[in-house]
Amino acid sequence: MSLNSAHRIVPRTPGIRKRLQPPLSLSSTAPGEALRRALLADSEVAILVLDPEGRVREINAAALRLLGVTQAQARTKPAAALVHTVVEGDRPVEEAYRSGRIEREAVITTADGEIPVLLRSYRLGSPAWVLLAIRDLTQARRMHEELRRNERLATLGQLAAGVAHEIRNPLAGIGTSAQVLMRRFEPRDERARFVRVILDEVERLDRIVTSLLQYARPRTPELRPAPLEPCIHRVLELVAEAVQHAGIRVEVDVAPRLSPVYIDADLITQVLLNVTLNAVQAMPGGGTLRYEVRKRRRRAAPRGPGRRSGDPATHRGRSVRAWAEVQRVRVSDTGVGMSRGVLAKLFNPFFSTKPRGTGLGLSISQTIMQEHGGTIEVASREGRGTTVLLSFPMEKRHGERREPHSRPYPDQPHPAGR
Repeated sequence: MSLNSAHRIVPRTPGIRKRLQPPLSLSSTAPGEALRRALLADSEVAILVLDPEGRVREINAAALRLLGVTQAQARTKPAAALVHTVVEGDRPVEEAYRSGRIEREAVITTADGEIPVLLRSYRLGSPAWVLLAIRDLTQARRMHEELRRNERLATLGQLAAGVAHEIRNPLAGIGTSAQVLMRRFEPRDERARFVRVILDEVERLDRIVTSLLQYARPRTPELRPAPLEPCIHRVLELVAEAVQHAGIRVEVDVAPRLSPVYIDADLITQVLLNVTLNAVQAMPGGGTLRYEVRKRRRRAAPRGPGRRSGDPATHRGRSVRAWAEVQRVRVSDTGVGMSRGVLAKLFNPFFSTKPRGTGLGLSISQTIMQEHGGTIEVASREGRGTTVLLSFPMEKRHGERREPHSRPYPDQPHPAGR
């Protein structure tokens, strides 16, 4: 069996192991073989050819870089140990052998950290061989999310001003009037029950308006060096009753000797609380909620408006593919998980799977993380659970900080964090 110039695996005689040579070998016996090796070597997509025993028989340079391994390491390790995702129980290599063809997005774990990728696999022949192609989506996803975020902010900035003016002031009048009425009724008066409904709905609408303003006009974080672990414990105190009621087991694993990171502790507590509540609600029958804090390396983000001009992620005005150290909080649950359709809309404003949800919680969390110069990523599989990755830069800097003159409605005050 061999890869021809059309990238297909073609069955040959039983001497299959001798005919499959590493794609980066300089020796060639035919123009087709040389062309095949040149295509693999020059491809930006990571390509692995796996034999029926689950071993790597061919791997190109892009795959070695992406996975952070050498040729020798790739040959001696099982493919399942090289390619695995952050979701517990998700085994893409085993899935590739079971299915004829797979194409899906995932977040894989490598020697350099977690990386969002597009996985494609093709099962060929009998016994089954697998061709696995992995495309790094880090830059594409970052650019796509930034474009979508700018579009959402432009729309919501206009909407927020209208909502604040047209709804918030009348709501205050309705709430005040209802409170006056409540004081005039006896506690057992049937009419008092309807007034309480009015007050509850006024409070809910005011909460929606506040969330909308907070998303469209986030306050600039007040960054101070602080550890992340106290934020986790503060959130667990706030949700202790809900966790106990659902029968959820909580695990906290923080690496020793982690240095402080520059955060606004109140805002990060808000992000962690939002993520935690989503996890708790995804496990109504109990499960495990786990927090891990580790130092990781990830692709450095391009310089944004709030970054310093000397950012090492740029060179002569051009973005370069560099690695940066971050502290990462990994929040994983064993809940119901999410479908691909839900996952694709997760950060869209007003998108919610909850009957009374505003659909702004994760959008606000994403904005807060970006204001810190960090990121939030979500990986999930239906029936297996969800993992949320919060990455914080090790140095003090704001992310996509907006300048005062760019605010669409400068006459309105910043909404306070929850």
